[in-house]
Amino acid sequence: MTKKSPTTKESRPKTRKQPFRPLSTLVVLFAFCALVSSAYQLYELRKEVNQSIAQLNQEKEDLLQQQKLLEEEILQLNTPSYIEQLAREQLGLVRKGEIRIAPKTE
Repeated sequence: MTKKSPTTKESRPKTRKQPFRPLSTLVVLFAFCALVSSAYQLYELRKEVNQSIAQLNQEKEDLLQQQKLLEEEILQLNTPSYIEQLAREQLGLVRKGEIRIAPKTE
């Protein structure tokens, strides 16, 4: 008995070469293009959203600064000395015992 070596053509399993399928290749290529296109659109959308977030954060900082200034102005306006100053200047009020001297209007 002679053993045949595994390298002979008879002992190798026959492998059939798969035929070229252009339709399958086209479908895979189309799916790949759609995936790349979607990824790019998501990238652009994310970039746009990040710009909007940065703009809104800047606007928020500006508004917080404006709010701080307005709160300081409210505190100043509510002091008795400032209220008295406004009453004297705008309304012409005087304290008890004071005489108001107004300039002559022509």
